[in-house]
Amino acid sequence: MTQMPPPSSQPPLAADGHTAADEPVFQAPWEAKAFAIVNQLAADRQYSWTEWNNQLVQEIATAESSATDSRTYYECWLQACEKLLIAKGLLDADAIDQKAVDLAQEIDADQWTVIRPYRKLNR
Repeated sequence: MTQMPPPSSQPPLAADGHTAADEPVFQAPWEAKAFAIVNQLAADRQYSWTEWNNQLVQEIATAESSATDSRTYYECWLQACEKLLIAKGLLDADAIDQKAVDLAQEIDADQWTVIRPYRKLNR
């Protein structure tokens, strides 16, 4: 199983969110938010990096094993985070769904059209 190193060992980002290779790290603002939430929860010791890594690896493996699962890397992050929040008793599925509705009102329509089909298929 591939171990994901903690964020502190990742290459530094420039102020504009690009890596040294000059490629954007995040394709959409929601991906950056998902990344930040996961890192903050781990920093707050709501779960360990090992727990996070195991859940993320499981989500990626599930996505890769299905010909009909077209989730992106950060959609796998989102699903892994949701499952850990539920497993740890930090939030329930209804609270997560309500937050998604609230966020949909804050983000632009293009982003929501990407996230919404994923959420409907994986709930």
